Amino acid sequence: MTTALGVSLSLFLVGFTCFFLYLYNLFWWKPLWLRKKLQHQGINGPAPSFFVGNILDIKKIQLEMQAAKNRQSISNCVSQDYMSHLFPHIEKWRADYGPVFAFNLGNMVIVCICNFDVVREFCQCKSAEFGRSAYLRDNRGILLGYDSIITSKGKSWALQRKVIAPEFFNDKIKGMVDMMVESAISVLEKWESQMEEAGGVASVRVDEDLKSLSAEMISKACFGSNYLIGNEIFSKMLVLQDLLSKQHAFVGLPGVRHIPTKTARDIRSVGKEIDQSVLKLMDDDYNAQKPSFLQTLVNNFGRGSSVIVDNCKGMFFSGHETTASGATFALVLLAHHPEWQERVRAEVVEILGNQAPSMDKLHKMKLLNMVIYETLCLYSPGPFLTRETSEAMKFGEFAIPKGVNIWIPISLLHQDPANWGDNAHEFHPERFANGISSACKLPNLFMPFGTGIRTCVGQNFAMTELKIMLSLLLSKFTFSLSPEYKHLLTYKLFFKPEHGVQLKMEKI
Repeated sequence: MTTALGVSLSLFLVGFTCFFLYLYNLFWWKPLWLRKKLQHQGINGPAPSFFVGNILDIKKIQLEMQAAKNRQSISNCVSQDYMSHLFPHIEKWRADYGPVFAFNLGNMVIVCICNFDVVREFCQCKSAEFGRSAYLRDNRGILLGYDSIITSKGKSWALQRKVIAPEFFNDKIKGMVDMMVESAISVLEKWESQMEEAGGVASVRVDEDLKSLSAEMISKACFGSNYLIGNEIFSKMLVLQDLLSKQHAFVGLPGVRHIPTKTARDIRSVGKEIDQSVLKLMDDDYNAQKPSFLQTLVNNFGRGSSVIVDNCKGMFFSGHETTASGATFALVLLAHHPEWQERVRAEVVEILGNQAPSMDKLHKMKLLNMVIYETLCLYSPGPFLTRETSEAMKFGEFAIPKGVNIWIPISLLHQDPANWGDNAHEFHPERFANGISSACKLPNLFMPFGTGIRTCVGQNFAMTELKIMLSLLLSKFTFSLSPEYKHLLTYKLFFKPEHGVQLKMEKI
């Protein structure tokens, strides 16, 4: 009896010791070893704490910034200096440790790169294994797909891109223009009714309608007659987006998302509803036997494949957020700069006349294209481009070990005077007069749609959506910022106006 008890106790102690060593390695030794490897190369940063890394440091810096912001009145003045409010730790640590620095989120080691030469080498990397960070799949997979073209890497990513990319070639998009125009006109008619009811001039909340419009366009492009179910999926995705944003502060802490809090339960419940809706769409589309984006996925990956569900979610969410965000901020900037609004409107009216937009006409809208590029430069939809090294990789003078996350702060690079000039923070569409290649010293650092071999496959689709939305709106209405509008951004996986966007609109 005593011997059996002793053996059991010994086994328990061995198991406990192994478990303790595993946790010690996971939360402390491995992250510390990676930081030491980086530090030996001159990549410094704030010292991490056990388990939480630098999360508490980030919270402290954000609270200090919030306190300073509370002492200031919120203005309706349009300023592009939002990174210092939303991610003040990035700017502080760049100032303290240089353009390449490291920090920890939990046990996740991150190297943030603002050095132009290093970023340029990052952009030129062509390894399919150099994919999105594992945390994106683990923490955002329920929204973006666990194995989608957005979150996958290696052979899986290469196959998915080969299948999906042709669905967004220009010849396919050209056939969607009439559908996009029809959807956009329905929103404009809604706004026109609001103006008539208000006596000619109305304060219109445009950001929510632009989200719905973008969602409808993508739904129709992907599902055709089933787009109404697609719209329901989008509504659930917005709920899921808000829920996931509540967990943003805990990204990098292993296992936290599995703690059965109300938010975690709601995330799983809404995620399950979205998956079921996508599967229903898949069955309906398969039975209809009509060519569509979804049918292409089924033909290549097999009916019921999780890859199909993941890609539908990923394309839905990232696609509609990018376009809606771009259109919203373009309207804010044009409302704040009426001289540019008039210039672009004159171009649109001259090209369109009384006709609807077509692909050929959209290509002729040079000023509108400049404004869209400038908007994406000042308000890139997401703050960072993220990757994770699956093997030791060298960028410039730095050898980055396996398992390190690399963050490129797109929004900071897009407004760096060293690349864009002294007016980098200003609305100056003229910089794109001769295209992206002449807009700045290093044009490959302009990356609102990503960079390299992982550039967004839906880039042309999104640009066409933006041109149609803006050209139709400019041809029918004049607009200015409503006195109710307060220019304050928030971050919920993407940048968005915290209090929405109200425009004072009048029919031409």
